[in-house]
Order: sequence, then C-alpha cells, then structure tokens
Amino acid sequence: MRTTLGRKNNIAVNKNKLNFTAIDFETANYSITSACQIGIVVVEKSEIIKTYSSYIKPSPNFFVPFFTELHNIDAKKVSGFPSFGELWSEMSEYLAGSEMLVAHNAVFDIKVLTACCEKYGINYNLPASFCTCQSARRNLPRLMNHKLSTVCNYYGIELNHHEALSDARAAALIALKLLGA
Repeated sequence: MRTTLGRKNNIAVNKNKLNFTAIDFETANYSITSACQIGIVVVEKSEIIKTYSSYIKPSPNFFVPFFTELHNIDAKKVSGFPSFGELWSEMSEYLAGSEMLVAHNAVFDIKVLTACCEKYGINYNLPASFCTCQSARRNLPRLMNHKLSTVCNYYGIELNHHEALSDARAAALIALKLLGA
C-alpha cells in the first residue's frame, strides 16, 4: 500500500483506495451565489460509485447572456427547479462523509458551495480540497494550458464541457490519474 502526502492541506492519499467527491457548479451570472447547475461524482476505493446532477434556480435569479452561451442554461430551463437551499437535503447525501472535495479550479467551486451554504444558513464543514487544475500545472507542465478540456484531451477523457455532471466526472477521472490510482 502506497501512501503519499498531498501538497495542499497535507492530504494523506492512499493510492489504492482513493475516496473523494468531485463537484462542479455552473453559475447564471457574476454573483458567486448564482449556482444554476451542480454535478457531483462520488468515488470510493478509486471507483465512481454514484453521481448526482440537478439544475438550480439561481439567486439572484437572472442570467448573463455570456454565461448562457457557455453552458446553454437559461431562466426557462431552471424555472421549475428548486433553489440551492431547497435542494440541499438531496445534495448533502452525496457530500456527507466526503474525505476530500475535488474540482477543476477548486477555488471557484468551493467558493460557490460555501457562499450558497452561507446564503441559505446551511452549516457544512468543508473537507480538504484538491484542485485538478493546480495539480495538472505541477504534474503536466508541458501542456499548452491546463483548462479542463485540454487535460481531458491529454488523458482521453470524454467531456461535454460546461455541463456540470460531465465536468465533475472529468475532474474525478483526472484526479484518479494525477493521484496515481
């Protein structure tokens, strides 16, 4: 059994039994609380065991055209969906007990998660985080850039970019590669 110590947050990583939850948010506008879609991928013993995805009615509830062009989500698409606060009980089932949160550009996704929890008065203790973008920069320095699509292309990972579940799945698969599973 090989165990290494990750650089960020001194995360102990057992490469044979990686357990983590990958997340990705899409947002409607420049407000960090405007989550309009979430994707969650749960990994246990280095295998994807379950996934979750939902549209979210954003707060504030308006869409910037540039954002809609990126992810193809608009007010009509989310009109029948609950707010982050109303979805929390569903989402938290996938986040509960997670040893580590993984995301590509984790700073952004962790900020969205934290801000939305604060907005809705949700007490959630964040586990350690692992950013696949930062790790790719360290471990794959010769790539022309370290965008999610570029790293996916390097590893041959299928991606429907800016669709939250696809992005979360890609981050999970990249993390498994970078952490040596």
